[in-house]
Amino acid sequence: MRARRRMVLVALAFAMLAAGAAPASGAEAGGALVAQKADTSAFPTVALTVTLPLDMLIGGAAEPRFEITENGERRDVIAATPLAATRAPMDVVLLIDTSGSMWGAPLQDVKRAAMVFVGALAEGDEVAVVSFDTNVEMVSGFTADTEALGAAIERLEASGNTALYDGVVSAAGMLAAREGRDRVLILLCDGEENASGNTLSDAVSRLRESGAPMYAIGLETPEMDREVLATLATQSGGRLMTVADSGELERLYADIARELTTQYEVSYTSAAPNTVDLDIEVAATVDGRAGTTRFVVDNPYFEQAAGEGEGVTPASPVASAALAALVVFLAFVAVFLAAWAVMSLMPSAPSRINELHFYDQLHGAEDTTTTRAAGVTGVIREAVAAVAGRRGLTPLVHRKLERAGLPLRAVEYMYLHFIGVIAAGMIVQLLVGSLWFSLLVVIVATLLPILLLESAITRRRHAFEEQLPDILSMMASSLRAGWGVQQSIDLVVQEIGDPASNEFRRVQAESRLGLSVEEALDKMAERLDSEDFRWTVTAIAIQREVGGNLAEVLDLVANTMRQRAELRRHIRALTSEGRLSAAILFVLPFFMMGLLLLVNPGYMGQLFTTSMGIGLLIVGAVLLAVGGVWLRKASEVEI
Repeated sequence: MRARRRMVLVALAFAMLAAGAAPASGAEAGGALVAQKADTSAFPTVALTVTLPLDMLIGGAAEPRFEITENGERRDVIAATPLAATRAPMDVVLLIDTSGSMWGAPLQDVKRAAMVFVGALAEGDEVAVVSFDTNVEMVSGFTADTEALGAAIERLEASGNTALYDGVVSAAGMLAAREGRDRVLILLCDGEENASGNTLSDAVSRLRESGAPMYAIGLETPEMDREVLATLATQSGGRLMTVADSGELERLYADIARELTTQYEVSYTSAAPNTVDLDIEVAATVDGRAGTTRFVVDNPYFEQAAGEGEGVTPASPVASAALAALVVFLAFVAVFLAAWAVMSLMPSAPSRINELHFYDQLHGAEDTTTTRAAGVTGVIREAVAAVAGRRGLTPLVHRKLERAGLPLRAVEYMYLHFIGVIAAGMIVQLLVGSLWFSLLVVIVATLLPILLLESAITRRRHAFEEQLPDILSMMASSLRAGWGVQQSIDLVVQEIGDPASNEFRRVQAESRLGLSVEEALDKMAERLDSEDFRWTVTAIAIQREVGGNLAEVLDLVANTMRQRAELRRHIRALTSEGRLSAAILFVLPFFMMGLLLLVNPGYMGQLFTTSMGIGLLIVGAVLLAVGGVWLRKASEVEI
């Protein structure tokens, strides 16, 4: 008898413990807060509006105690203010499942519960009613007229399947259009999704865009999909609540209406982290009962460069514009001077004759220049001339400019190049604010004029070599007619266009000033850096020493050059497919990157904002450079 009494007492004790542990109001265990909205207009102060569940507040003698974590770091709460008396008007969508499984008592209980909720709302609140079965129907638009809402709710009928995702997308779209007001979505569903054209991802995305938290109420049946309802609720900052009996819905809807009056505004000062988003977690504790919710908010100290999600750059709220400009200027001067120092180590040490030539050049400039450039630009120009000249760069740049046919002095070109690099770097830094991107612009601005100069040299040399066979034929004809070499050069100057006419005019002038024709032609070959013309000069020099028919020699050289040009064009045609393939393979990665940046900038942004992405870009650039050189060598044929 005593044993049976002990067993009864133990059973009663377990029953009492189980009853005490059961969650109130049919809510899911865990006491989730509802994330209503986040206000960053006074950033770095952030104001968060949260709704506390009734099971935390009922019987609680103390005020809620809030804790805030931003991106994993604790932040101090500035203030926590209840909004019961000052709550802003609210828009609510009642999204009701009217599929066939709701027929009978469940639907009638839902109607009564919805009417209780409508009657409990505050003045200024507006409610819309949306039903979903196989199709989605807006039963009533937003209104504060309780009689019109009651009539709309009473018209609900159960039939068809369950288009849950379509219903969520439609209701969230209605709330997204209601700007400037608090928004809440209350969903009731008893079954699983089986009729929507949208997906769960579409529904979650639309909910996030609307900014409305969802109260997901699940009527427990064998078909109810708890996981889907929990996902919709948590991803929107809301909470999931379930009931086993539809008769409890009336009390549950009344509790939700009361919860909406238990909002608190919690504010804190953000640390303005170097991230695109602020991941904020709010925790509340009342007499040992705790609940949490989460906000993901755009970081106001980040701005989108050229559209959504592309080129994200942080803005500094502390540094002044003058200090930032000074720092940028000094940084780029330091980078350019460092690059200049490295480049200055590359040329060989100048010989004594070069130093004497440099000395004469400086004094010649002083003698022929009436006024010296004044101010900062004059100082920079003098410094460029002195450094470049003594390091042997001036003769090198002078030869390049001569070969390109540009009417610029070496010092002028280097001065303009230096100023252009500094100006490009500073302008990009001030406009974009990214140091790495600005350094890339500095590198491009440094290399681009050099590459363009080399391209101009190549084009001019090729143009001269195209003219050379006709020039040699003309000189050979004039020699057969009894003219001398000097007269044939005069004929070339008169009849042939640029660039040959300018070069032979210089030969003409040098020979008239006392230089031999062979030496003048040899200097011309050195200026043009043309292998074909070197052969021509060599043939003329040999003929002048050993004698012979110079006209036949020039004709032979001209015919050889024409045959080589024909063979070169033939080979170029045969290798055109390989060169086109190389060009496509080289351009394709940049084209695909640009296309992906336009289509999905957030996806491609990881390449520029993470260490792994930057590493992949560097590896890709190296492989692309190696592949480009390889393809170029494979498609080139030496003649």
